[in-house]
Amino acid sequence: MTDMTVVQEKMKAIATAHAEYAKSSFEANKAYLAKIATIKAPDQAIEVTTEYMKSAYESFVAESTKIGDMYKDFFKSAYAPLTAGKSNLAA
Repeated sequence: MTDMTVVQEKMKAIATAHAEYAKSSFEANKAYLAKIATIKAPDQAIEVTTEYMKSAYESFVAESTKIGDMYKDFFKSAYAPLTAGKSNLAA
């Protein structure tokens, strides 16, 4: 049987990571909109938008990788007792 406290801790960490990413993404969007609202020239708007999109993409990839690794670790620990039981049955 899986130790439920470990499962709960890992799920809590995953939920926290999702919430932190959502918060940082919202703050970045807010800063971008505030910056774009003050721009007068189209070329400046394109430059700011390009910088924002690059930053948003890099942040998304990094956070997705981190959270994906957290899920992978969660499933490994959650299903470890099942795989251990399977090897005991084979012996």
